[in-house]
Amino acid sequence: MDLTLFPFDKQLCKLGIESYGYTADQVVYKWSSGSREALKLHKIRLPDFTIKEAYVTNQMEAYATGNYSRLYVCFVFSRSSGFCFLQLIIPSTAVVITSWVSLWMESETEFQDMISIILAITFLIFSYNEMMPRVSYIKAMDIYLGVCFMIVFLSLIKLAFVKYMRQKIKIESESFQSMSAIMSPTRPVNGLLPPKTETNIVLRNGKINSEYVTVPVADLEDSYIPDVQKDGFGDKMVKLMDFHFTPRTMHRFQWISQMLFFFGFVIFCLFYFLVYPNLHMVSVDPACDKTQAEWFAEII
Repeated sequence: MDLTLFPFDKQLCKLGIESYGYTADQVVYKWSSGSREALKLHKIRLPDFTIKEAYVTNQMEAYATGNYSRLYVCFVFSRSSGFCFLQLIIPSTAVVITSWVSLWMESETEFQDMISIILAITFLIFSYNEMMPRVSYIKAMDIYLGVCFMIVFLSLIKLAFVKYMRQKIKIESESFQSMSAIMSPTRPVNGLLPPKTETNIVLRNGKINSEYVTVPVADLEDSYIPDVQKDGFGDKMVKLMDFHFTPRTMHRFQWISQMLFFFGFVIFCLFYFLVYPNLHMVSVDPACDKTQAEWFAEII
C-alpha cells in the first residue's frame, strides 16, 4: 500500500487465480466470453474506501518449474477523505486562521495565546502520526500539516517583532518628549516653539574656588552635532545597531505580513487540493495493466 498521496491516494488490490500443480502446457485459464453482468456493490460499504474500477486480465507467470497460467481480478479503491477533512484538515486550518488574530486585530495578542495555538497544531500532528502506519517517506498530509505549523510559528515570530517595534517606538517617543522638555525653556504656544534666542546658562567649572563660567546655549547646540558626525565608522555602527522604527513602518509591516500570510495560504491550498494530487506518478502493476484488460466490469 502506497500512502504517498494520502488522503488523495488510490489503492490497487488484485486477486490471482492459478494452478500450482499444472503448468500452462497442461492447464490454461481463460475468462469466459459469455454473458457478463454488472457488479452489484451498492450494498457493500467500506469505511475508508470506495470501489471505483474492476477489471480482469490474463497473465502467464514464469517459475523455475515452468510457466503457469494465471487470471487476475483487479479492484481500484479510492480513499474516502471525509474523515481526514473532519479530523485533520478543518481543525488545522482553523488553528491557522486563529493564529492570524494578531495580524488582523489592532489589539496585541498575548504570547500565551500563541503558545496555546502552537500546542494545538502540535497535538494534531502527533495524533495524526499515531493513527497512521509508520513509513519512511513523506505523505501528502505531512506536507499540509507541516505548512500549517510553519505558518503558526511564523505568526508567533511576527508577533514578537511587532511587540519589539511598538516598544522601541514608545521608548523613542518618551525620550524625545523628555529631551524636548529639557531643551525648551518655555512651553509651546499653539503647537509652535518660540524662536531660538541667544541665552546663557551658568556652569560651575569644577575648581575649588567659587568661580563661574557662562556658556551660550546656542554654542552648545551647534557644537553637539558635529562632534558625533566626526566619528564616521562609529556613527555608522550606531545607526546600524540603533535603527529607528516609526508608526508608519510598523503599519506597513503589518499590512505586508497580512497579505503574505493570507494570499500565501490561499495559493498553497489551491495548489494542494487541485494540482498536487495529479503531480505524483503512480507506478503501474504489470499484472493489472489496463491496456491488457479483457473486460471492465460495470459497478452499480
